[in-house]
Amino acid sequence: MTSGSFALSRRGLLGGLGVLTAGLALASCGDSDSSSSGGKTGGKPVAGGALVLGLPSLSDYLNPLVATTNSLAWVTDPIVESLYTYDEEMNSVPLLAAGDPTISEDGLTWTIELVDGVTFSNGDPLTADHVAAVINHVSDPSAYTDWTSYFAYFVSGAKAKGKQTVVISLAMPYGVLRSHLTSLPIVHADTLKKTDTTIGTGPYVIDKVTQGQSVLLRRNEGYHGTAPGPDTLEFKAIPDAGTRLVNLREGKIHVMTDVPASNVETLKKDKALSVQVVDAPISILTYFNATKAPFDDVRVRQALAHSMDREGVAELVYGGTATPAQGPAGPALEAHDPDLDLYPTTPDIEKAKELLAEAGVDKVEFTLTISSSSEATVKMAEVLAQGWAKAGITCRLDTTDAGTWITRWMEGDYEMAMTNYITGVSAGDSAFPLFTSYASTNTMNFGYANKEADGLMTQAWATTDPAERASLTKQVDRILAEDAVAIPPVYPRMLIAQRRDVTALDESQLAVGRIDAAALRRLG
Repeated sequence: MTSGSFALSRRGLLGGLGVLTAGLALASCGDSDSSSSGGKTGGKPVAGGALVLGLPSLSDYLNPLVATTNSLAWVTDPIVESLYTYDEEMNSVPLLAAGDPTISEDGLTWTIELVDGVTFSNGDPLTADHVAAVINHVSDPSAYTDWTSYFAYFVSGAKAKGKQTVVISLAMPYGVLRSHLTSLPIVHADTLKKTDTTIGTGPYVIDKVTQGQSVLLRRNEGYHGTAPGPDTLEFKAIPDAGTRLVNLREGKIHVMTDVPASNVETLKKDKALSVQVVDAPISILTYFNATKAPFDDVRVRQALAHSMDREGVAELVYGGTATPAQGPAGPALEAHDPDLDLYPTTPDIEKAKELLAEAGVDKVEFTLTISSSSEATVKMAEVLAQGWAKAGITCRLDTTDAGTWITRWMEGDYEMAMTNYITGVSAGDSAFPLFTSYASTNTMNFGYANKEADGLMTQAWATTDPAERASLTKQVDRILAEDAVAIPPVYPRMLIAQRRDVTALDESQLAVGRIDAAALRRLG
């Protein structure tokens, strides 16, 4: 079975896209800033107190297994833990697991021992039954969870072998499972199907929820680890970026997420604030319906790639803070190839016209389907359309709401579609969710096929060697770029602002799309 050959439920397919709707609204990008190493000018870190984080919105859910949006994961990460986590070098290391998995010779059985003495916040011991229940839940194609596309059809099932041993059975060798297990939250089995609460083994528990407005967490006094963090963590929904910034300056919040690029220079001048800007797993995806002319011809797609105004998008949409892109995988992903150099940053009109002539196409007219939920996304499409017009390519914009966009994408009801795609919460630096929809056998692929890319992906998802997987996925990245089936204009970045009277957020965690709020400390 090649990567992406399985058919998922509607919910699972949405999960395969990760955070489409959240990505469509993304506008928090900025340049690397040397001031980001600050944030420690207020004294030494101290335990206790209250810390508040301001987000544009909060999820309607409190179970991290339901969705993989930042607005949910950032709130629940202090509550739940995973079998594995990332060390400072971003290697996957044991957390709730007692060690690395023992993998059978044929690669189809993974045995994982759990750490002794860990309890959930309600006092129940963490046992293999809980872990197996979580894995079986997300491996069910009909489950109401965004995690399904990472596990269903690859994982046959999991079972407890005694209290501390989990045995996972696979349908095929699936080495990338280690990456998935490094992200998958382990919740109490009683909360698997609940959406309004969760019970985990982490250093915090839910204290008070004001739906759509705030979530207050307090320390888990029975936490198995060392957690000298704040007494309480509060996440507040503050939709307006200007209001979030005012609240940050006034000390009403200590961390501000989703900072608009236009605020970067202002933040740099404020001695009370610091800004961290990092390459993160944020991608701009392009989909062509290659079952329809003219996009069934690679030369037409390449003509669009050569006449794409990447520099214009970087400057006009992202305020000069995004990086012009080449392949689909950005710098934060394992598949990124910094040496890839196929397309210009400004439109190469002559090359585009040459390719169209070779394809025997006199005129190209098409519709680009985007979501209207983000002003930045609409502006990006307008800049691209202007660049293509210089090559005689007419692009009509079809702006829809996010739900309609997803429906049309799933049904192949588009000529070209574009969206932002955030994968860090669910996949870290893995290219798995980014590439699988381009596999020829994937139900979301409409007309594109490359046997070499299919084979490389199959090898990449099977291997347990991260270095080998990175090498294989870099080759896939190049193929998708050369075939001009995935031609992002830029690589967006994550921008987080915070007060200097708290410790700086861990940049390595931001690089995989996570905010380690539990590690924040007041300075005094």
